[in-house]
Amino acid sequence: MIDTLELHIPFISGLVDDSNGSYKLINVDLKDLEIPFGAREIYWNEKGEQCSDALYHPYESLSTSFTGMACKVFLDGYFYPHVLIKCSPAKIIQGHNVFGTDCLKTCVAEMLYWLSEAYPYMYSMLSISSIEVMRVDITYMSKVSSPKLVRQAIDFLSRVQNGHTAPTKSKKYETTAYWGGASSRLIRQKCYSKYDEFLAQLDDLTKKSKRGDAQAKVIINAMSDERILEIARNSLRWECTFLKRYLERNQIPTNVWELIKCQAQTPNLFPDMWLKGFTKIFDAIKGQTMKYVDDEQLLNKLKANFVTQTTTGKISHRKAYNLYAFYNQLKHVGYHEIKKQKLFSSRRFNELVADLVSVGMSKAYLQNLHVENDETKVIPFVQIINIDFANQVPDWFVEPVPTPLKIAA
Repeated sequence: MIDTLELHIPFISGLVDDSNGSYKLINVDLKDLEIPFGAREIYWNEKGEQCSDALYHPYESLSTSFTGMACKVFLDGYFYPHVLIKCSPAKIIQGHNVFGTDCLKTCVAEMLYWLSEAYPYMYSMLSISSIEVMRVDITYMSKVSSPKLVRQAIDFLSRVQNGHTAPTKSKKYETTAYWGGASSRLIRQKCYSKYDEFLAQLDDLTKKSKRGDAQAKVIINAMSDERILEIARNSLRWECTFLKRYLERNQIPTNVWELIKCQAQTPNLFPDMWLKGFTKIFDAIKGQTMKYVDDEQLLNKLKANFVTQTTTGKISHRKAYNLYAFYNQLKHVGYHEIKKQKLFSSRRFNELVADLVSVGMSKAYLQNLHVENDETKVIPFVQIINIDFANQVPDWFVEPVPTPLKIAA
């Protein structure tokens, strides 16, 4: 899946002058661009009138069918005037990026459509044939048996390194293992749990929806499919960021139309790039093993016993997952410690315990769950990777059609 795509779109050469050692737009009335401006300098002239200088276009979010697309117009200075657009193509096409297409042609068509919709006049001034790829994030996932195994795997990976490919020490999320520096101009890799990020996004959108944000409601509807949540819950995401300099050094086209042609001629282009990007990390974990506790049987039992139907008719296992989370709290914090700290009201705590007892656990077992035991087993870590490129999307996934083709149909 193409998880992030950043495109550099220059203005046509007839509108750019570089005779004075720097670039600037000519024969263009800036107000006709209709973009919002900021000013780096504000002053008052001799008439007392407020004036501004050094105008710039701040990053803005362009509207799409779902989430926004970042856009910035570079007008003059050291860099050739251009427009930069960046987004997760999957998000603007389908509302989420748990899975999605890796067809570059589809992603580019969708992004350019929304740019042309936002600024049609400015779009006519751009050299569309000269678009360059500045960054592309390619993500594939490996499926695992439980959310707990996802967390254990990421903790394990956060200590893996091979040569110069070392884990980044400062992690933004505990559910993410990074390699390579954030300032790298070539390549970056990370492995993370999509589920935690997904829930955080859903919570933020829910708050916006309650404040009357109609667009947030549209995105929530797209994200709330229980089948999508299930895939996010039990998968490890392996993401490799390729920057323009890396593409150039590896003789991969940076002109977007040449890259689209290259992908059409070489269907495994992105999987092969991705594998090369993770080679050192995968070499480092060959032969290594990891201990883990397999609670898949318990989770399946909870899902079988605590299933509900939403008002829209969808099947929900939310209660089962809440119970499973409580079970893991008992295991890591302890029955009596949770009661002592009053992490739950007495009534809620007793209800949760009763529900676990109802599926066959004794209260005595739950009270001693935090004591270390020998239920762990050892597996070769390479089994956790096990990425099936042919099964990156569910069988009900329909390859997306970009908006301009839908309109033309």
